[in-house]
Amino acid sequence: MTDTVQRAKEALWGRYHDLNPHIFVDSKGYVNNSKENLLQPEWMEFIKADYEKGGGKELEQKFRAVHSSAALAANHFARFKQEPGQLVILGQSGFNCVVLEKKLPTGLRGIPPNLDVFFENRDCCIAIESKLLETLSLKKPHFSPSYRKDRLPYCEPQWWKFIESAPNAVEGYLDTAQLVKHYLGLIYHLKKNKIDKKPILLYLYWNPTNASEIEEYQKHDQKVKEFKDMVTGSSVEFISMSYPGLWEVWSKEPSLADHAKKLMERYFVCI
Repeated sequence: MTDTVQRAKEALWGRYHDLNPHIFVDSKGYVNNSKENLLQPEWMEFIKADYEKGGGKELEQKFRAVHSSAALAANHFARFKQEPGQLVILGQSGFNCVVLEKKLPTGLRGIPPNLDVFFENRDCCIAIESKLLETLSLKKPHFSPSYRKDRLPYCEPQWWKFIESAPNAVEGYLDTAQLVKHYLGLIYHLKKNKIDKKPILLYLYWNPTNASEIEEYQKHDQKVKEFKDMVTGSSVEFISMSYPGLWEVWSKEPSLADHAKKLMERYFVCI
């Protein structure tokens, strides 16, 4: 664990304690009950089925961490499970469903990766990959031998080059392999179900208030920019946005301003 990761954890733990002094948090930053990690405990009933279908045991384990990226996504989007029509994002509204831990198979064998959030309206499908502290760790892209051109005929050149170059790629603060797999899942979902909607892959990541002063975040942002440039022209639009950027947008929406305020109180910390 790097010093930056530890500082980020401690800042998030401290803020949680300030907001919830009556709730016990252990020395590793875990609460006793997953409900205690939500802005509204009753939201657990909205999202429980999604996580059970997701295949993991997020709710029993990782979700209890105050610094959990799964809880971060749930705190932002769980409320829309019951009222998807209130969701506004990327200038889009009128959504008819919001799904957390959505499985989108790529057409290959094996267990498909889970998207953190998925929703759609009449015009588009938006798939979200959400990050909290993961952007502070180096990753080397890796694909199994099954990722071959003859098995992925729908993979566009902009994205295929990441698969092809993976063996010689260097480590970076952006998990490019994961984004490619989500792209493949999104494309395959639309083709298999004959859906004629605009596909958007949204990379949504957490930043502290002082991210611009921290080397890891600077390098992460550069990698995101490079990745976005490389997939320009794809049928799937890749969009990156920080959580603080999302809060700014929501704070201008009358129906979401209070939600944005509570999220900022919980997660906008200096590390």
